[in-house]
Amino acid sequence: MKHLKFCRLTDLLLMISFLIILTSCENKEKRPYAIGPDIYIEDTSFKVVGYLGGGGMDKIDNLEIEKLTYLNLAFANPDKNGKLVFSRNADIKPVVKKAHAAGLKVFISLAGGGKCDTAIWNSVLREEKMRSFVNNILIYVEENSLDGVDVDIEGNLLPFIGNSYEPFVLELRKALHAKGKGITCALGASWLHESVSQKSLEAYDFINVMVYDKTGPWNPNNAGQHSPFSFAEDAINYWLVKRKISSDRIVLGMPFYGWEFAKPARSNTYRNIVKQNPENAYVDQLDSLYYNGIPTIVKKTQLAMEKLNGVMFWEITQDTVCDLSLLRAVEQTLKAEGGEVITFYKDKDGDGFGDIRKPFQACDVPVGYASNRNDRDDSNPLIGSSDSK
Repeated sequence: MKHLKFCRLTDLLLMISFLIILTSCENKEKRPYAIGPDIYIEDTSFKVVGYLGGGGMDKIDNLEIEKLTYLNLAFANPDKNGKLVFSRNADIKPVVKKAHAAGLKVFISLAGGGKCDTAIWNSVLREEKMRSFVNNILIYVEENSLDGVDVDIEGNLLPFIGNSYEPFVLELRKALHAKGKGITCALGASWLHESVSQKSLEAYDFINVMVYDKTGPWNPNNAGQHSPFSFAEDAINYWLVKRKISSDRIVLGMPFYGWEFAKPARSNTYRNIVKQNPENAYVDQLDSLYYNGIPTIVKKTQLAMEKLNGVMFWEITQDTVCDLSLLRAVEQTLKAEGGEVITFYKDKDGDGFGDIRKPFQACDVPVGYASNRNDRDDSNPLIGSSDSK
């Protein structure tokens, strides 16, 4: 009797094993991508995302990338064979290696807001080619040891790919997550093309909201600030209320450049703006040039800390690497504790007057700093305020 029960139990276990194997085989046939060694784990931390353009790859050693948590390399696009090619055919491996050594996650950013070959994009996103294109993206990600993909398909391309956007995003998410990789995107502040469905928005791990370029030289009749604080507030309302995306998945984008409306109309980097005069770091406008100085960047960072889950910058080579750096101001603001963040200034000679070129963001005055920036010579305590005689 015991032997009979044992046989029945053995038969039952064999049958269960057979069903598991059969089900597994069916799933493998339906799933185009094998599960990789890693399982995707959601990153719930506060993000500090910096975009690095193809023209700035050789500047990586001069950038303070350790202040970031994510580095997005911009941009890669498909060639006529559906394989990804990075801007200027640059080799991204050295940059990826250095970013990983600094503790960052590195994503490849697709498409971009500039000129894209719409015919090629339209071709690779056709139903019969999409899976092959997604597989090519995975190959590129793994060959370059990347941590994920940032979909930066913008208004210059969306009208041409139309309804292909959603299935592409969903297919890419499934493939990346199966390999333990992430997927993000860059989208506008308060308006989206109809191709960007709610389902596609929900597929992203987080969304980098581009809260800049509200106006620019392309709109000469609307000269003014292209990234005001009010625009950030409008963007938060749009994404959290109208689009109903959870705040922990929204990252607030900020510019490291300005738009000049004078002729010839052009952009100008924050680096060049403060190089002309350190006082420029504390305002948002110089004649017809509009940008974000330190006070506005600090205020926006505090807004993101209160209501969202990260900050993002375009583009990190446009920042300066001295004490007037916007990225440094962001980092100091994130670390400040105790209440309102105030800008203090290095007081090297201890005369109570600070150096305008050496700000620091904190809630309480740090040792060796002053609350003003009027020192004419911070190496001589006998030379104090520029207003004194």
